[in-house]
Amino acid sequence: MGLRVLFLINPTAGQGQGSKTWETVHPFLPKTGWHWSSRISGQKGDLIRMAATALTEDWDRLVVLGGDGSMHEVVNGLLGSGVGRESMPGLALIPCGSGNDWSRTWGYPRKVGNWFEQVHNWSLQEHNAGVMTYHRDGHEERAYFLNVAGLAYDAWLVKQIEAHPESKGHPLIYIWSILRYLLSYRPQQAIVRSGEVSWEGRFYTINAGICSYSGGGMRVVPHADPSSGQLALTVAGNLPLWRILVNIWRFYNGSIGKVKDVHTLSGQELVIESRDDQPLFVEADGEWKGECPCHIQILPQAFAVWAPVRSR
Repeated sequence: MGLRVLFLINPTAGQGQGSKTWETVHPFLPKTGWHWSSRISGQKGDLIRMAATALTEDWDRLVVLGGDGSMHEVVNGLLGSGVGRESMPGLALIPCGSGNDWSRTWGYPRKVGNWFEQVHNWSLQEHNAGVMTYHRDGHEERAYFLNVAGLAYDAWLVKQIEAHPESKGHPLIYIWSILRYLLSYRPQQAIVRSGEVSWEGRFYTINAGICSYSGGGMRVVPHADPSSGQLALTVAGNLPLWRILVNIWRFYNGSIGKVKDVHTLSGQELVIESRDDQPLFVEADGEWKGECPCHIQILPQAFAVWAPVRSR
């Protein structure tokens, strides 16, 4: 009997690429031997509900057509249900989002033809997740993430881009947005703790990673490994602007930890308390969530991905 596969489609991913990609998938499906069905999201949050509903049905795999935001919703639907990993279908992605950072870690083919050509050689592999608590509209909230969570400038930038969506959609536009908004950002005061290590002062950025890519190919947590059982942490203090600009290339080649006042380490949790007169924002997988205080923890082997065997 063939695999039972449910496709979850975000038609607006990648500024409409999700819908176009789904059309190119159709010709390949009769050749797979799968028993498949599909569901299309209509608005933000639909994929959370669809993923949770899928857990009450008999699916072997969930294949998402979308990007990092789509995967963020699906993982929150799966992990927020309280169902154990052994009862979850394997999760895969046909990447068609704006950044597609999570898919870089796992090497999913961008071309649909290559995806279906290779899929029968893939395996189920363990994947960690992060769980975070933060505040929004005066209430404590909880969310899961599968890629990278960011605070201070990272989250502030995500907030700006949400207000100016023309800044999204292409890596070069994103880089321009980083540089443009960097000029108006003031490093914020906070206390940051991970285990017995702590920092206090002003911070440009604070990151906790499950996987290493974010922001359209940047590697702010280059030491992240989705199966390590550890959060990869990068904490950047009050860097002078010139030092950021001359080292911007290090965000892409994985050597950001060589910059003075940038600390890279691993840990089980991260606790951030704001000491600033402005809200210290939080984002996860490129989605703005809320503000500090924030507590982030690792969830080892939270779910399984159906993906090419990853080189380490």
